[in-house]
Amino acid sequence: MNRLDIARILVEKAKKLGADNAEAFVMNSSSTEIQIRDSQADTVTHRDSAGYGLRLLLDNKLGFVSSNNLDMSEADALIKKAIVNTRLHTPDEHNILPDPIRGNNANESPERFDEKLKSLAVEKKIAKAIAVGVAAKNADKRIVQIAWQQYGDSSREYAIASSRGIEGQSRHSEAYAFALAVAMTQSPSGQPDPATAQTGIDVKVRACFDELDPIDIGYKAAEYAVRMLGAEDGRTGELVGVFPPDTGFNFIKLVADMARADLVQKKKSLFAGRMGEMVASDKVTIIDDGRLPGGLGSRLVDGEGVPTTTKEVIKAGRLNQLLYDSYTAHRAGVISTGNADRSEFDNPPVISPTNFYLAPGKISRESLIGAVQEGLFVTEVSGLHASVNLVTGDYSIPGKGILISHGELTTPISNITISGNIFDFFKNIDAVADDLTWEYRDDLIGTPTFRVSAIKIGGK
Repeated sequence: MNRLDIARILVEKAKKLGADNAEAFVMNSSSTEIQIRDSQADTVTHRDSAGYGLRLLLDNKLGFVSSNNLDMSEADALIKKAIVNTRLHTPDEHNILPDPIRGNNANESPERFDEKLKSLAVEKKIAKAIAVGVAAKNADKRIVQIAWQQYGDSSREYAIASSRGIEGQSRHSEAYAFALAVAMTQSPSGQPDPATAQTGIDVKVRACFDELDPIDIGYKAAEYAVRMLGAEDGRTGELVGVFPPDTGFNFIKLVADMARADLVQKKKSLFAGRMGEMVASDKVTIIDDGRLPGGLGSRLVDGEGVPTTTKEVIKAGRLNQLLYDSYTAHRAGVISTGNADRSEFDNPPVISPTNFYLAPGKISRESLIGAVQEGLFVTEVSGLHASVNLVTGDYSIPGKGILISHGELTTPISNITISGNIFDFFKNIDAVADDLTWEYRDDLIGTPTFRVSAIKIGGK
């Protein structure tokens, strides 16, 4: 039996055994992770999993059970036990299973899937992982160490069926690699000087193994480390801020988190009560597009079998849409946006972005920087998500950068903090470049280089 057949049978069993409604999610997944040390494979981890998750509705009470036994020999016993346990749960009128949504071109798949990824010899994956570090070391003689080097891939295929008439299937794959390079200048004795150490990291993720370029990853990690050599301590002041994709994505990802309807409804998001308000400058349009052709986050259907959608979360600066699953959509009296996600069969769905990005502008990065008289090209920030005050929106984060003078990058600086209010930050975005780049850190976030008219710098 295929995954969809198994899902149908599980739903039928649950209904016969007493559930009002049922939904079965059946998944096969495979993943590999390789860590490299001293140009050799240090650890190689491979994992295959298969199983199902079953959600049950009984008198507005929601139950969940899962199993990795796809021959279903234990299914009846598990479902009976789950029904008994579900009767003890608290009823909630918003506990629903979604109805089919018509007219969303649900059969026109936007996905990409690497058919050979699961069967590819591990030696080829190790070779690609090693090549990343080799490229970084060869990029510049000042690279003295690759402090961290890793390759990974995963593929997931799933099917969903429900008693409400939902039926859908989806699949996707990804391969990634990253390197953390360490650069040092030479001391008078000709040896690398640890006091001058700077780091650079680059991460790339692609849908297919053959599209992952280890030389590009290694070269970028080296470039990012070397450009910060000779960094001086920054000084307190206010400057124009230029955020390239590898730092700007942190702020766009924050918006993805703030746009989750569950957090908004619980008033744990700064977007609570702000629907329809201007939350950014009119240069800012942020989109979540689950149907982006070839997008790494593109899905035929989400983890509840709802077709994915394209929506403008922020449209020309105005908060326009949230990310919903079926529960939060029912609570809000709207239709699910297809943003329920399941990382594995034994996890209930959670709200997650798909391809979430800041829409690019029409000017080049070079033109954007060239118009800056005195500013900072921000090369590193950390801890943004944890630092934002959920009441005021204020934040303060450590960072590094390169000073801009009369349109040119000049002196690297470190030991600074960047602070302000997150709404002021987005309202001060006055230019967006055309270099849309995708970054993968837990979620898939796309951003071009963008400019902020004023950021507060803390230093000496």
